Amino acid sequence: SIKGGKYQSQWASALTPPILFDNAPSSADDLNKLLNLPEAVYPVRRAESAFAILGRVDEFRTYYEQNRFGEMNINNGESKSSLSSLTGDDVSLGSDRIFFSKSLPHLCSSVVGFSAVESALEMGTFNAEDEQILIDQRSTGYSSKKTIHNNTSSAARNHASKNENKNNTSSSRYERALIAELGTLIHSRSMGATMAELARCSSIMLAFRSALKITFPSSPTRRIDKELISMDANIIMTGLKVAQEEQMKVTSKIANDERYEALLCSSANLPKPPKPSKLNNNRQSSASSVTSAKQQSSTKEAELAALEEVINFPFGLSKLIQKNSIGQAIQSIEDQQSQQHKSLSNPNNILKSGGVDRFFTFSHSVPQILRSIHARAITFSAFALNQQELGQSCTTKKGGGIAGYVLDCVEECISVSAVTMKGGVTHQDELSVEQAVQILANITALQNSLPRLFGVIMRGLCHLGLVQADTIDETFTYADKTLSGGDKSCDAEIGSMYSMVYEICRTKLDTLIDFSLENFQWVAKSPKDMPNAYCESLIEYMRSTFACLSPMDDGSRAGLHFSSCGHVADRLLSLLVDPADGRTNSTTSGPAHSNIGEDKEDSHSSLMPISRIDAFGIYNLSLDVAEFELFAEGTGVPQLGECFNELKGLCTALLDRDLPSLLQIENENARRRKYPFLSLEKIANILEKYVGTGLADRMMVSSGKKKSTKDKFLILEKKEVLQLLRVTRMQL
Repeated sequence: SIKGGKYQSQWASALTPPILFDNAPSSADDLNKLLNLPEAVYPVRRAESAFAILGRVDEFRTYYEQNRFGEMNINNGESKSSLSSLTGDDVSLGSDRIFFSKSLPHLCSSVVGFSAVESALEMGTFNAEDEQILIDQRSTGYSSKKTIHNNTSSAARNHASKNENKNNTSSSRYERALIAELGTLIHSRSMGATMAELARCSSIMLAFRSALKITFPSSPTRRIDKELISMDANIIMTGLKVAQEEQMKVTSKIANDERYEALLCSSANLPKPPKPSKLNNNRQSSASSVTSAKQQSSTKEAELAALEEVINFPFGLSKLIQKNSIGQAIQSIEDQQSQQHKSLSNPNNILKSGGVDRFFTFSHSVPQILRSIHARAITFSAFALNQQELGQSCTTKKGGGIAGYVLDCVEECISVSAVTMKGGVTHQDELSVEQAVQILANITALQNSLPRLFGVIMRGLCHLGLVQADTIDETFTYADKTLSGGDKSCDAEIGSMYSMVYEICRTKLDTLIDFSLENFQWVAKSPKDMPNAYCESLIEYMRSTFACLSPMDDGSRAGLHFSSCGHVADRLLSLLVDPADGRTNSTTSGPAHSNIGEDKEDSHSSLMPISRIDAFGIYNLSLDVAEFELFAEGTGVPQLGECFNELKGLCTALLDRDLPSLLQIENENARRRKYPFLSLEKIANILEKYVGTGLADRMMVSSGKKKSTKDKFLILEKKEVLQLLRVTRMQL
């Protein structure tokens, strides 16, 4: 081709570097361009030209090197800095915020500017013969190149090499010191940086390295840029720690602003229903294949609609809607019917009476925390990607290199969020039941959203190219592992919060029992027609408590029902059967589900066991047990009334007129058939407290209104009590 001609296509000129063309500009052309630049643009080069006119170029270079390759004392003279010497500013001053936002870009541009000046000064040291050799090689080919090299004077090449080493040794050393100090400075300040600052810093350093390669490619420092610029061998782990601390602070702030109120569910917050398929317009007489196609199309559309994300309720949160209990459902129906009846008088209100408010299981904090975790994952991915391009080696990391670190970041953010969502609550006295239940529901909602969250993150990693083709199976296996780890972290906090909810309920129930039964007269001497007052207060508290459990899932809600009712049954049973010289202990006996979250040594009460009780007291207690069973059946939780079976069995047996006969040794089989779970030890403990009737009591029972009561249940005399107690002790 002709020198200076342009025979390349437009795309070739745009996509191919000019140095690969035959008509690429030579160093002499570049030198002429630099010499023609204004002094304001290139003052150093203009100064060199002025010294060259006077014939004192060597003196200029000596003067320039003495003044440019220096160090400045910083930190009150404790250390020296090449960057401070270059910029004139003390790089040790200023906060981490100022450093990453203003100082770092300024330092990088200063080093690039220095390298550009050194590159320009180096242009004048090229040997003209070497430049002519390169031109001849392009025109004559490889054979001519070999001949020219053989004919080139070794003295000329040695002279050029000596000049280059003389001028570049100190420059390369100083440039290396600048870049190394910049990397050390970033490393020392990385622990005080935010995740966004680390990502921005990595992006700046990546651009900084590219700029150095472009401005001064011939510098010997380019061979070790990778080691000098890589901020730290453990910078990825530092980023993981920073992301974890940031997530903890953000979650803590959100949790402190928690209102403990479930979000109202509206039609705008629900997934849109699938659009009707065009096949639905076909006639009923269509072939069976068309019907099958309809069903398949509808199924696919339903699946796509289920996966559709809802604005402000991402990762499947829009599907977490509270399920009302049976009592709440009945109350809602009654309220709706009442509202419809009222609206008949005003036709304008008919349209407003058909809806019942529904709520999500979570409060406003859960979407915010999920968005913060997602944002942290995106930022860390950008940071890790830049670090990989800067030369960080992640081949030894399990899970596919950089993608494994991103998944670790997500898992750590989920774990710290689940812990911090409790808002720093460490004791049950700091929360009410409603607040504790809402926190439990929030952590459960976070756990339910994890599969969709990990799916979105894995798609993003694939789009960024962080999932390599040869490690795709390993990466997805590691994603399942981290998902399982996040799920276990949420499970641990859910279990902790469930125990706290139960402890709050148990403490309140104990307080009500202690207050209501203190100085209670169990020797009633007369039967009642209705339950005792303490029974009504306990039922009212449990009813109000169970009404606020709607945000919980079905299993947790049913478990809390069993735990509360089982605890009440255990306390009453302990009062009845424990020795009179001891204190009640709710873990003495009873079903296993009543001991969730209890410490056997600490779960005691100041209330003493019953010391004396008569037949009428037992009869009144049986009315209380029947009322508890009726309440349990009304909650809609299957088999909840069985919590009171043992207490009911004891009361029924003690009121059975056949009990004296059944306690005889020869009637053991009959007793076991009628009362298979009856404990003789507990019967004996109750008989020790049993107050039998005397002569005056028998006369009162045989006459008056108690006469009919005597025929209903067993009333023992004192001598009968002693006889039954002796027979029972013989069988133990």
